[in-house]
Amino acid sequence: MNIKLFGFFFCFCLVGFNSMATEQDSQFNVADPSYQIVFPRDHGPHKNFRIEWWYFTANLKSKSIDNLGIQWTLFKSNLKPDSRENTKRLNGFWMAHSAITTETLHYSEERFARESTGQAGVTLNPFKAWIDNWSMKGDNKLGNIKLESSGVEFSYSLQLSANIRPVLQGERGFSKKSEKRAASHYYSQPFYSVQGWVNLNGQQHIVEGVGWLDREWSSNLLNENQLGWDWFSLHLDNGEKVMLFKVRNDNGSDFMSGSWINKNGTKRPLKSTDFRLEETGYSIIKGRRIPTQWKIVVLGRDQYTINTEALNINSWMETSFPYWEGPISFSGDLSGVGYLEMTGY
Repeated sequence: MNIKLFGFFFCFCLVGFNSMATEQDSQFNVADPSYQIVFPRDHGPHKNFRIEWWYFTANLKSKSIDNLGIQWTLFKSNLKPDSRENTKRLNGFWMAHSAITTETLHYSEERFARESTGQAGVTLNPFKAWIDNWSMKGDNKLGNIKLESSGVEFSYSLQLSANIRPVLQGERGFSKKSEKRAASHYYSQPFYSVQGWVNLNGQQHIVEGVGWLDREWSSNLLNENQLGWDWFSLHLDNGEKVMLFKVRNDNGSDFMSGSWINKNGTKRPLKSTDFRLEETGYSIIKGRRIPTQWKIVVLGRDQYTINTEALNINSWMETSFPYWEGPISFSGDLSGVGYLEMTGY
């Protein structure tokens, strides 16, 4: 299959346009609020759901580079629900993105693989997620992970460690994306400490910092009138974590949700009435007007206002499904670092 056509087809499946649903689509499982997430089982793949991903970002520092960001993502798109009757037929595709961002550079790479070729996959006992020579592997609790990737201009090898259980987002891992049926199963491990090295244009840098892993799977991620999302993962300097997202609707009725995660891993859900996301600055990137500066207001008994700043406004992912993804910092009532992803622009 032509690589551009392959990429377009994969991303069409990844977005999951429900307006184009077929009889085959109805055979997939959908996110269910009664589903109980169990570890380590749910660190592995879910072949009866249409899409899922293993999504890691890190905010790092080195002696030679003040700030840099890393992204490593493995996506899976299932064409048909799992079938034990015919394991040789083409049931799905894998796609992966890897990127590194500094104040002046942004490099990204993309890989594809067919299902059942051994080129890509996810296994448990021990855990391993891979495509070609990009890999995330370690114990099946995901407490200790080695992450590796390489591209034309960059490579990295990072050791991730966390001693707090993953955090179930939404309601016990059931994360609504609209007031209708769009939803996913979603959990995060936002407490990774990260150490290792990155190689940029032939120069190696020893790095350390913080990392965040998101795991999500769904068959109905977006409704037909939803355009894309703005997603924030924030590492507060005091050790707490915040996740916020907005799914944009073509009629302006956006859906928002989030969570405030304490240092011990306990979570306070945030509804749309608990916070505001306000665009405060824009950049023209590849002819698109992208909101690269934001004001975030968390409401309640203790109200906080912060302002975000992109490390590199040109963090545009030149992939088959282009989007903006890059490290940010924030200041105001609270300070820290994080990542911002924006799709659908």
